[in-house]
Amino acid sequence: RDNVTPIALLVDDPTPFLHLYRHHMRDLHGSTTRAADGRDLAEEIPDAFLGRFIAVTRERGMAGKFSIVPAPMFRGDVVRGIAGRAPAATRAWVRTAVEELGARFDFCPEMITHSWAMDLATGEPLTENEHDWSRRQTRATLTPYIARGLALLKESHVDATGVTSPWMFGEDVESEYIVAIAAAQREVFGRDFSWYFLHIKEDPMTKPWIALREGDATLVSIPASMDDALWDTIWKHGRADARLIGSLADAFLTADGRAGRIRTVLDAGGWPVLLVHWQTLFSNGHETGLAVLDEVGARVRRVLGGAVRWSSCLEMSRIVALGT
Repeated sequence: RDNVTPIALLVDDPTPFLHLYRHHMRDLHGSTTRAADGRDLAEEIPDAFLGRFIAVTRERGMAGKFSIVPAPMFRGDVVRGIAGRAPAATRAWVRTAVEELGARFDFCPEMITHSWAMDLATGEPLTENEHDWSRRQTRATLTPYIARGLALLKESHVDATGVTSPWMFGEDVESEYIVAIAAAQREVFGRDFSWYFLHIKEDPMTKPWIALREGDATLVSIPASMDDALWDTIWKHGRADARLIGSLADAFLTADGRAGRIRTVLDAGGWPVLLVHWQTLFSNGHETGLAVLDEVGARVRRVLGGAVRWSSCLEMSRIVALGT
């Protein structure tokens, strides 16, 4: 096992039903939501897409983390129901994710709304998005904010072992942010060992690191090894053929295993941590990104074999902090 390198898949932005990115583009930026092929971006990502993601990651043995945005875009929340759906429908989506992915993926909030910051006293939106709001905060204000996201997931029977930063939430005040994460985890889950995802690192030698070790609390930073290479599947591509899928998969790992970011990171001694987004896997209904993910998983198994082991963020954190 000492010679086996951990590898992980980070999935940002999942939420029941909503196409979060469409609402983000329209509501926060007033930008177009029309793709290159002339179609509008879908209002929703169908329930069945979760099942197809589960099937691909199970078949390829993938592991990592799966965000659930607790109250996306102020369109309900995971407790009361999202996007006008009944609470039971929302709970069913969350329950499927937990039951089918929980053995291989950690869950986490991507803060509360992934949109305008929330006034915790009223539940109403503030005038800044969560990223901009975070830039001026301290542990005193960040802790209850993070705790609200964690508590919503806990009430939905999700054990959130870490947190994910929407955009670069907390980057400008990271010394306060990490203390707040540890405090919020202790408050909501009674947990003193946790992780967070904030950084995307260009240095291929990068591995997760201990960001905080204070008293009984330990917090590990899990950095992505590359940015999401699938963004163009939202806007520029129609339904993909095998050539396009293979070409996009090459950014992660070529078919012969000699190139791609995974190979670069492994050769440098780092840990490959792959970042994708729910909307880039969905690819505006073409699901090109999901097909690419399937191909990447097949290549990892075929050409890397026992040299890597798909790991959750908590498993990676334990290796870093505890050596287990």
